[in-house]
Amino acid sequence: MAESLILFESVINSRWFLRTSIILFLNKINIFKTKLPKVPLEKYSGGSDINETAKYISWRFMQVNRVRLSIYPHLMQATDMTNIRLVFTAVRETILQNA
Repeated sequence: MAESLILFESVINSRWFLRTSIILFLNKINIFKTKLPKVPLEKYSGGSDINETAKYISWRFMQVNRVRLSIYPHLMQATDMTNIRLVFTAVRETILQNA
């Protein structure tokens, strides 16, 4: 996750994205659910509740947002078509609201 945070920070704080909204896809939630009880996150002591851990991960990404862009995180499983439809509906609504 550390490498992802560094990359995300460099992108969202770039001068090229000063007036944009960011949609953050946190993919492979199914794999994350199975690994969480076995391999806890560093710097997180909240246990293995998937919802609380997901909030923590989203919070970590929000913390590197120095320019205070609007960020819309979505947990997803790319192989679950129902989930993909829900995420893309939310993304479409976000884009239309910010147009």
